[in-house]
Amino acid sequence: MKPMLVATTLVAFTAMPALAETYQKAGSELRTGEAATVPHLVPKGPEVPIELRVTAIEEGSMEDLQGFEIPANLRDARPVYVRYEYTNLSDEDLSAQQVGAFVAIDDRDQEHAPALAMSGGTFTKCTAPSARDLTKGKSADGCLMFMIHENGRLAAVAYKGHYRSEGSSNTQADYPIYYNPVKWTASASTDASGGAKKVVVQ
Repeated sequence: MKPMLVATTLVAFTAMPALAETYQKAGSELRTGEAATVPHLVPKGPEVPIELRVTAIEEGSMEDLQGFEIPANLRDARPVYVRYEYTNLSDEDLSAQQVGAFVAIDDRDQEHAPALAMSGGTFTKCTAPSARDLTKGKSADGCLMFMIHENGRLAAVAYKGHYRSEGSSNTQADYPIYYNPVKWTASASTDASGGAKKVVVQ
């Protein structure tokens, strides 16, 4: 049986905002490589700041997914890899936690949740392992895969964070990034050898 490619879903959590004045302004647009301070929601814990940057937006091909069973609705799509780095700015230990709530926005202004290559398959092109020893000042990195229609393009990657509704009378005011996320668009970059790095959008 072939391993499966599946789409993830975004989840909204429940409780109270904090440190909103330290975060990047909702709706900000940055280029790859630029950093933003954004909220990270600790499971069953507080909302804390992390410094987040999208480091690369790279176009893949369906050949990368050979051996995986592709759902019918994704067979006319291609993978795009979004690589990111983040630094813990808080006193919380963020070890073994995932930085979530990314979406891709295509050239039709449609949002896409990340896709996962899973169910027994081994996929090494783009992974997001849980970080170890992610105490204050420590950094980690990861990669997310999005499936974009073959005739479309990825216009931006957005970080929405999660919100907590319990105790909040107006989540849109208290958690503005969730409703108006921070976005990164691709910019030209080079690899270590000085050659051009392949990106989706210039």
